[in-house]
Amino acid sequence: MPATSKSPLIFNISLIYRRLPRDCYALAALMLWFMSAPVAALDSPVFYKIDYQQQQAYLLGSIHIGRQDFYPLAQHIESAFRQSDALVVEADISQGDTGALLQQYGGLSADIAADVNASRSVFCQSNQTLCQALSPYAPWLQSAQISMGRFAQLGYSPEQGVDAYFMANRHDKALVELESIQFQFELISSFSTATQLQMLDDSINASDGEMLDLIHAWRQGDDSALATIMESQPGDADELLEKLLWQRNHTMTQKIIQLLQHKTHKQLFIVVGAGHIVGQQAIPDLLKQQGATVTRCSLLQC
Repeated sequence: MPATSKSPLIFNISLIYRRLPRDCYALAALMLWFMSAPVAALDSPVFYKIDYQQQQAYLLGSIHIGRQDFYPLAQHIESAFRQSDALVVEADISQGDTGALLQQYGGLSADIAADVNASRSVFCQSNQTLCQALSPYAPWLQSAQISMGRFAQLGYSPEQGVDAYFMANRHDKALVELESIQFQFELISSFSTATQLQMLDDSINASDGEMLDLIHAWRQGDDSALATIMESQPGDADELLEKLLWQRNHTMTQKIIQLLQHKTHKQLFIVVGAGHIVGQQAIPDLLKQQGATVTRCSLLQC
């Protein structure tokens, strides 16, 4: 798979696929049916079993968009979820005052408005309604919404995202957050102007093939390809890697360890963006450093 730096946030941030107050996109429904086993049954996303102080948990690398033929996921993943009594996610996107968060973190600063308009001028010629709807927002948020709209045109939606799937099917399982929606808004809005503008440019200019490569890498559980995607970022690469991945990997690892130490739940099923469990300073490696036994699970064994 060719390396690409496009649309990395689909692996790492939940909030960006929460819709703006006025929906700008018409989602295309794309369903693939087969006479044999479902496509999803043959997928093998990156998935781990964690053992720590007589406690057990499972860790799945997710993608925040999807389509119906992703589900049900492979049997070993679905089985681990059924047996778990708590679902652990990055953030519960149903919580938080979206309007207040957009006002606080999502507004476009007047001093960069001209640069934003220049970055999207060609795109807006054929997407005037969308661009008008997005014009009050910061470039990071415009980038996220444009990416979401483009994935929708390819048949993928946040409503079918992996974390959304488990949230919808958790029933009586406890729900635990590793972060919060407010934290994620604050984090991405802190990126430099140069990085945000590069994110906007990439959301517009990524080819369909590059976008589909991201999906393919996740479905195949290709941790090497996923790591390459996440560690080859636009803009200020050090900023993105440090803030988007590495700092959060350390804090989420500590939260997981604390949950296991407290032994409040019999078995945790943890869902985080796939970028957090591959590459440098990945959560599985950090868990091992804390004394946990971490085993890669596959279709055949775990």
